[in-house]
Order: sequence, then C-alpha cells, then structure tokens
Amino acid sequence: MTEVRAVITQQEGAVSCNFEEVEAYIKDRLKEYDGAIFTEESKGYAKKELAKLRAEKKELNDNLRDAKKKYMAPWDAFEPKAKELINLFDEPITLIDGQVKAFEEDRIAQKKALIEAIYTELVGDLADIIPLERIYNPKWENATTKEKAIREEVVAQATAARIALDTIHGMHSDAESKALDVYKQTLSLPEAISCINAYEAQKAEILRKEQERQLEEELARVRREEREKLKAEQKALEEREAQRLAAEEALE
Repeated sequence: MTEVRAVITQQEGAVSCNFEEVEAYIKDRLKEYDGAIFTEESKGYAKKELAKLRAEKKELNDNLRDAKKKYMAPWDAFEPKAKELINLFDEPITLIDGQVKAFEEDRIAQKKALIEAIYTELVGDLADIIPLERIYNPKWENATTKEKAIREEVVAQATAARIALDTIHGMHSDAESKALDVYKQTLSLPEAISCINAYEAQKAEILRKEQERQLEEELARVRREEREKLKAEQKALEEREAQRLAAEEALE
C-alpha cells in the first residue's frame, strides 16, 4: 500500500490593533487620576469614576477575547478532525503492543527458568548460604545477557562462598556459628572474620582476667599459709622456752 501523508495547508493569519493610539489615549486618560485624593464628600464621584474605569477595562478585554476567538475559530474546527485521524492508530497500536509485551513476558519467564536451572546446577549445597534472591542480578533477564555470562557470575559467587566457609571453619572458633550467620546476612568474609576476631579477643580478655583472679587467690593462699606457719613456729618456740624454764626451775 502506498503511504499517504497528511498535507496540512495553512494560511498565516494576521491580527492588528492600533496599540499606539489606544496606549496614548489610556495614559492620557489616566493622568487625571495621578495623586487623586477623594474625601467623604466626593465618595459618590469616586464610585462613578471607578465604575467607568472598570467598564473601559472590561470593554478592551472583551474585544481582545472576541478577537482571539475569531482568530482561533479555524483551528478549533480543524483540530477535532485531526485528532480523529490520530486516534485511528490507537487500536492497532494497542493490539500489537499487547502481543509484543506478551512475547517479552514469555521471554523473561524462560530466562528466569534458565537462571534457576543454572543456580541449582552450580550452587548445590550452598543454597542455604547464598540463596538465589541474594545473588540475583536483574540484568540476567536482559535479552543481551548470554547464558555464559550468567554462569560465570554464579560460579564466582559460589566459589567466593566456598572459600569463605573454608576460611571460617579453618579458624576453629567457638564463634563459628555466629560468623556463618554474619556471612549469610552480608556475604562478606571480612565481616565474618571480624566477628570471630572480636569473639576471640573477648575470650582472651576473659581468660586473662580469670588467670589474674586465680593468681591473686594463689598469692593470698600462700600468704595465709605463711602467716599460719609463722604462727605455728612462734607457738612451738614459746612452748620450748616454757619447757626450758620449767626444767631449770625443777633443777633448782
């Protein structure tokens, strides 16, 4: 079918007005009100002048409005017909657009199924560590994103997770479970390690304080035993001295 384009024929309209003459009249007309002061006695005159000014202003405004209406009349008659032509495109556009959207939705659904299959294949037992929604990249759904690129990204995520798990397990910390939770939440190995380091530092501090307490208790025990030993020795010495004195008295 030969394409037919709309040919719009337009004649430039011309609108004129004796602006200068009217402007000169209005300015001259309004000079008589410069600095005007009205009193209670001249209130009636003031009201009449106000009504006259408003009437003249309205007349000028009405003339301009009427001129615009006449000037726009051809366009007002032309525009509805033009819009009818434009609206003829809506039905086929809506029909084709709906089918195109359906095609795209079907393509995305197939791509999502492919992504889930790749994830299941490559992540395996790490699913609870890196669930799909945590590593999902919306750009994977794009038509330009190839399967190879998706696989490479999923492999990279799985590899990073396995390295993180091996590192956390290798630290042999009582805080391992907590560190794993931190990694699941953040997918950040440094944060998981920081969690273990903080726990171990706290544990070391508790151990140090416990050792200090035990040392203080041991020192207190030794001091107590020393005091008791000194008391026992002093008592034995006093008993021997008493026995010696008693023996000397008996000889006398």
